[in-house]
Amino acid sequence: MRATFVHTADNHLGYEQYGVKERFNDFARAFLAVVDDAIARQADLFVVAGDLFNKRAIDALTLIQAQSALQRLADAGIPAVAIEGNHDRSYYRDGVSWLQFLCWQGLLRLLNPLVREGVPQLTPWDQEAMRGAYLDLRDGKLRVYGLPWYGASTARILEGFARELAAARAAEEAAGVEYRLLLLHTGVEGIVPNLHGLPTRAQFEPLRGLVDYVALGHVHKPYCIDDWLHNPGSTETWGAEESAWERGYYVVQVETDVPPGAPRHAAAHIINPRRPFIRLLFKVDGLTSPEALYEHFERFCRAEARGQGGDGPVRAGLEPVVDVGLVGVLAFDAGAWERAKLEECVKRHFAPLVVRLHDGTRDTEYDPQGDEAGDGRDRSTWHQLELAIFQELMARDARYQPNAARWAQVLAEVKQMALGGEDPASIAHLLRTARAIT
Repeated sequence: MRATFVHTADNHLGYEQYGVKERFNDFARAFLAVVDDAIARQADLFVVAGDLFNKRAIDALTLIQAQSALQRLADAGIPAVAIEGNHDRSYYRDGVSWLQFLCWQGLLRLLNPLVREGVPQLTPWDQEAMRGAYLDLRDGKLRVYGLPWYGASTARILEGFARELAAARAAEEAAGVEYRLLLLHTGVEGIVPNLHGLPTRAQFEPLRGLVDYVALGHVHKPYCIDDWLHNPGSTETWGAEESAWERGYYVVQVETDVPPGAPRHAAAHIINPRRPFIRLLFKVDGLTSPEALYEHFERFCRAEARGQGGDGPVRAGLEPVVDVGLVGVLAFDAGAWERAKLEECVKRHFAPLVVRLHDGTRDTEYDPQGDEAGDGRDRSTWHQLELAIFQELMARDARYQPNAARWAQVLAEVKQMALGGEDPASIAHLLRTARAIT
């Protein structure tokens, strides 16, 4: 059997990043580019490994974007198969997700097995019930399994799922199944620092030999392990910390008529077109006046813009998002410099769609002990007082008391993000990460 499938994940349709409408459209354009490439390649299958949407409650325009893209696949005769990610799942009080709605519209098949006592039941896709653990395609030779987001229970689910697959292996072979693809919305522990609570590499091992290709989602950074676990990354830049990652999607060529031990697929990672996202750090140490700050920042922006390809827009017709962080210790009053002047400087050199300026500096006026230890910690009286208050408040709650000091640091960071104008999704992401590791 020969087949071609496209694997994408974390498309996050509907994300109006920084409140900018053009960023809302960027996420749709990125997904459409993947869809159009699948059509151009005449793919046999299109799979979405979770988080097609950015949030559970979407608006009408986001739904239209999804319907339009999936209709293109349907018109081309390419079946779309998806699973729900943590951003897609319905609220418990609603009971129905928008992915289920798209399934009812006939635009995709949504795999979601029944789970009994922690074990997914290997039931085939039922068109009337619109539910099932797997779907057979290509005359039954290609089997697609799907496991949606299970959060902290994922490792236990994988263990039970592997047992069920092993027990069903003989029946699979008798049915003529030649290739097995698993959609799974989770990551692998250790790929992204500080993102914890994911299955370890060893916890995937029971699936070895039972599944030919594991199509992952959830983590926005692309990676491939043993040409078996594949994660394409998000199709657009969901957060500034992701700007250095070359994300995209996979195009996979399957060939089952090969000698024993030979590769049964070839997976190519494709970087899809998207808006440039530039993240910069500007150090203010040693600058003794606002005028010196402006002068050095001007030179900094000029050099960085030249390094990106010129003093004008980074890419013709596609203005970048520019995220600049100011770090270090100011040698003058922090209230003496004007944010607008620095933002205007960025606009002159980068012609950006959006300018994000984050003030992470410290003022020596409130740093009486300085940084004599050289460890970069902020010893300002106000900062220490703030941390002490946060720690006292957290210690009053038995749930947080054992890690009150750590939670005080988190609250201080949340405060700075809010004051710096960070979007709520980024703040929520920080809190979720903190809960996972604290």
